[in-house]
Amino acid sequence: MPADGLANAETALKLVVLLGVRSRQSSESHAACAACLGASFLEKSGTFTNAERRISPVRRVMAPKNGMEDWEITTKLSAALGYEMNYGHASEIMDEIAELTPTFKGVSFKKIDELGSIQWPCNDEAPEGTPTMHVDEFVRGKGKFFVTQYVPTTEKVNKKFPLILTTGRILSHYNVGAQTRRTENVVWHKEDLIELHPHDAEDRGIKEGDWVGISSRAGETVLRAKVTERVQAGVVYTTFHHPESGANVITTDNSDWATNCPEFKVTAVQLTRVNQLSDWQKKYKTFSEEQIDLTEKATNPSNIAVE
Repeated sequence: MPADGLANAETALKLVVLLGVRSRQSSESHAACAACLGASFLEKSGTFTNAERRISPVRRVMAPKNGMEDWEITTKLSAALGYEMNYGHASEIMDEIAELTPTFKGVSFKKIDELGSIQWPCNDEAPEGTPTMHVDEFVRGKGKFFVTQYVPTTEKVNKKFPLILTTGRILSHYNVGAQTRRTENVVWHKEDLIELHPHDAEDRGIKEGDWVGISSRAGETVLRAKVTERVQAGVVYTTFHHPESGANVITTDNSDWATNCPEFKVTAVQLTRVNQLSDWQKKYKTFSEEQIDLTEKATNPSNIAVE
């Protein structure tokens, strides 16, 4: 999210009457009015449904460390807001889904445990699910294809921003790293780096390990340089697994016209040697330290009132 987008998001969150966050780990989402510690898959019963339409069981094998499964947290929050949800077990929620959703009519915890998994639709016509959805033809009949015209990006390089930045992931971290940064995986990727070709580095007097300011039309951030031939001349690359890097502060708010997918792969930038963090990173560092201090105070036993 570009710098102005972050500012807009922060303003919007401040206007929210109630924002609740459920997570197993603390994250960079500090704007929550209520934060609930969620249960892991080992601590709760439920189901996962994947892109194959397969409904797979998740069964609790240990008591939740937070004292409640996720559905229990939701029902208690709902009751506090004035709406009672009278469930005694996660299986009762699945029963209600089956009652209200035609394609899940025959689904139940009992049947999932008996069969191992079920692919919806599961109903009177397909009591054990539907392994193959489309045979001979699609549900709608023939497949329908659309010709879409290529629309080039409006993000262009120029003398001020002569390089193209593309962002992505690295194998040792999952998505933004909220979970994997808390594991030994950090041994392989301790920080986000800006990778640039030796020719581009030489033109700018940048050496391996230098602090590099990355500026775009959207914002600025600072990362340590990794000089490598893995990227082509004219292209620079970074990851976004560490929030303090501010990788998405410099990407634009452009998106695909059809899917609205953010255009994180094409951002015109310039690189220069610097000796300090960007203004955004300084602000983020201060904010994070304040949040950590508040969390430590809130969880300190000496600060918890006992009734």
